[in-house]
Amino acid sequence: MSFTRVSKLQPCPICQKPDWCRTFADGWIECMRVQSDKAAKSGGWMHWGPSRSIPPSPPPRVAVPTINATKLMREWSAATSPPALAEFAAALGLSVASLSALSPAWASSFSAWAFPMADGYGNVVGIRLRGERGKFAVRGSQQGIFIAAVPPQPWLYVCEGPTDTAAAVELGLFAVGRPNCCCGGADIKIFTRQHKCQRVVLIADNDKPGLDGARKVGTEIGLPFAVYVPPAKDLREFVGLGGSRVMIENTVKGTIWKT
Repeated sequence: MSFTRVSKLQPCPICQKPDWCRTFADGWIECMRVQSDKAAKSGGWMHWGPSRSIPPSPPPRVAVPTINATKLMREWSAATSPPALAEFAAALGLSVASLSALSPAWASSFSAWAFPMADGYGNVVGIRLRGERGKFAVRGSQQGIFIAAVPPQPWLYVCEGPTDTAAAVELGLFAVGRPNCCCGGADIKIFTRQHKCQRVVLIADNDKPGLDGARKVGTEIGLPFAVYVPPAKDLREFVGLGGSRVMIENTVKGTIWKT
């Protein structure tokens, strides 16, 4: 194993002395003064370089296919029948118009409903699926936000997931959806700049992950924000129970806004 003797110009990284010690090409240092639990045959002690860490074994490489999310969504949308979409909307307790604002499509190859995920500029970067197997993304997707095709308003309401975002649209709110409770802040920040939003209301589930995630995303956006917790399991259930936009706005008016 090749090594280099320490010198005045390059003293020992462990004891900082210019003599006796050696540094090895693979990152180990033999110090003759500072003890470690690894003794050297020459009488010193072996240390791993203080500015280095022992490299972990590399994980096995898994080929992740890239997808053309826009093309897939276009093909699936063309094959989605209006009756199927109406049945899906009814199962969610939403109107077809509100659900259609999120551009869902039936992905027959996955036996699931597909929702496009976009970056803050509106470019489709991934696809979220919702079916009997649960909620998951098409392999090769990038994480993004769910953007509702509705006219901009000064206040942006940030929901969790596409169906809660559709529920916000049902109430006449300008809304986007984050992919989960604690992600999406960077894309939402771009989105608010693109649409000149003045304030942000984050709609959160009434549990610690939901509240912590909403506050985290709020601080990343860079605008005054408030957190609203609907008096129901989620916003979609709130709408189904007769909740209204006025009820949300009256609650938010008495909320402490943060920046």
